[in-house]
Amino acid sequence: MFQSIFIKEWLKIKSFLLFSILTSIIILGYFAFKLNFEFSTLEPESMMWYRFVQLEQKPYFDLIFFYLIFGCLFALFQFLPELIQKRVKVTIHLPLNLLQIVFSHIFIGLVFIIFYYSFISLSILAICAHYYPEEIVQIIFKDTLAFSLISIISYILVSALILEQNKKVLFLKALVSVLFLFVFIKKQFFINDFFILFTILIFSPFILLDSFYSVKQQRLKIFYKVGFFIISFILLSSSFLNYKENYQKEFYKYYIFYSDILGDFVYQKNFGEHRFEYGIKNDRTFLQKEYESYLPFVYWRDLDIQKKLPVTINERVFTKDEIKDSKLGFDYNYKLLKKQETELYPLFNPQTNEGMIKFPEEFFGIFKDGAKIYDFDNDHLKEDSKELNKKLQEIDFSYPVKNIWGKTTNIKPFDLGYLIIDNKNRLFNLKKENNNIQIKEIEYPKNIDIIYINIAENKQQNLSGYAIDKNSNFYLLTWDFEFIKLDLKEFDYKKMRLKFIADPVNYLIRYDDQKNYYAVIYSKNDYKKIKEINFKD
Repeated sequence: MFQSIFIKEWLKIKSFLLFSILTSIIILGYFAFKLNFEFSTLEPESMMWYRFVQLEQKPYFDLIFFYLIFGCLFALFQFLPELIQKRVKVTIHLPLNLLQIVFSHIFIGLVFIIFYYSFISLSILAICAHYYPEEIVQIIFKDTLAFSLISIISYILVSALILEQNKKVLFLKALVSVLFLFVFIKKQFFINDFFILFTILIFSPFILLDSFYSVKQQRLKIFYKVGFFIISFILLSSSFLNYKENYQKEFYKYYIFYSDILGDFVYQKNFGEHRFEYGIKNDRTFLQKEYESYLPFVYWRDLDIQKKLPVTINERVFTKDEIKDSKLGFDYNYKLLKKQETELYPLFNPQTNEGMIKFPEEFFGIFKDGAKIYDFDNDHLKEDSKELNKKLQEIDFSYPVKNIWGKTTNIKPFDLGYLIIDNKNRLFNLKKENNNIQIKEIEYPKNIDIIYINIAENKQQNLSGYAIDKNSNFYLLTWDFEFIKLDLKEFDYKKMRLKFIADPVNYLIRYDDQKNYYAVIYSKNDYKKIKEINFKD
């Protein structure tokens, strides 16, 4: 009986399968041509690695839709003729129980689909292996596996939608299918994603079985209903988190600044639709022009155009150049805590006799079994990697690395390299200049557990960035990486945004969770807190 079902299914989908293989060859050929063109026209070629790892621009990502289209069309070619020609009732009356019938159809479909997806995925891997290091190729393998699982589940769900007879149930199943695609059409996949995917994959045949039962005006019982509810709840929750993280527009209810003219904080309250209120908390409000007049360090460009610079504040004269050169800003968002899929970083190599930092040919990574250096032309640079590992061994570096932070673009006036936390929580600075790799240990408060570091090289060469520890303590980093703790009440790195702003006199830090807005002003001379304020939405 299984052989009869196999022959029946083969006759239905053989033309479509042949057409799909021919189409895939054309698409893969175009993908190979386009990838080769991008690497050939970009200098250095390692910029493509940077786009992949740091910017999440994966050249094969759009192929997920090709996977999905094939899975959905396969379901249409397999089950739509059964429905149109009213053969479903004949099928369910074959001398097999309904469970065997459904799983026979799914098994046959999966044989062809897995064969096809294996061909596509292996081709993508073979093409990309010519251009990317093995650590990136491993990510490509993971992604193509995820694409295949998503498309297989989509095939089963579309099959269930085709056969479903009850319109209300059809709507629920269609909603679950849409939520599933909304959650899993994305660029990064982690272990928990695969756990959910395999869970849905195991359960999805029962959704199809329930649709088969609907032809007989029957339904699966309590086990299926509970499982369907759990799957729906997981997808609904994941959809909400996905929307909040990737699609929800950020909104600032308050913009808070410190006015050295008034010696107090002033605010701009945003009501939406370009409606604002300006004022001093619990004191008074004023018009926009008056508000701007109290903030010459913020609106200095307007003052320059109006020929009102230099400006005198508290008997001190501030020129245009002094204000301009003092400007500095750092930003933090809890989304920055998301780690890269692989720990590969551009290894900058500034030269003292050159005015601009070039984007490097070389990338480096520190993995469980040691460090590696790559470049596009020579792939794994074994001698350079050996030299780097020797230097790491000399400083007693402990594997695996916990975190690596640094600015991965060459759009910066200087290169301070990377700060690296090893397995024993020791902090190291790694950088390369004048063709020489340097590694040195950085002393920092040993009672803290660093969660995040931002390095932002700047022309002032006074501050290099900031650090945040596990207890949400905030530290400014001097140019030589000294940690200076600043007191930020109620700051929570897990859910808050933060902005650091420097002007000629003070440091301003604003942070909020979109409900509570805080601002603190510090003296630039001694980092002492001058004043703080908070607003509640």
